[in-house]
Amino acid sequence: RFDDVTSEDTRIKFLTDGMLLREAISDSLLRKYSCVILDEAHERTIHTDVLFGVVKAAQKRRKELGKLPLKVIVMSATMDVDLFSQYFNGAPILYLEGRQHPIQVFYTKQPQNDYLHAALVSVFQIHQ
Repeated sequence: RFDDVTSEDTRIKFLTDGMLLREAISDSLLRKYSCVILDEAHERTIHTDVLFGVVKAAQKRRKELGKLPLKVIVMSATMDVDLFSQYFNGAPILYLEGRQHPIQVFYTKQPQNDYLHAALVSVFQIHQ
């Protein structure tokens, strides 16, 4: 969990909110990052709420110091996104409805005892 195998060549790093908070303890400006995506914001965990404050403070402090801005993208499945926008000083809102690509769902006719085998058979059938 705490193994970090990133390098200076790493471009995208996926972290839990708890792990990003852990990094923010030693670097409150989050200097390693140019953009932070806070996903599942509607779940409102303690980590997420604290992280909102940390990220907002980092944005403000970077601006005061003349550093590169920290871009923040907040993603939420709720329709109450105005609160997030207000919190981040009237940030613009982009609405995306539904999936952006067609989805087909296939079901088996009978229950399967061996899910792995059934999944592999399905993959090959779809591929063909």
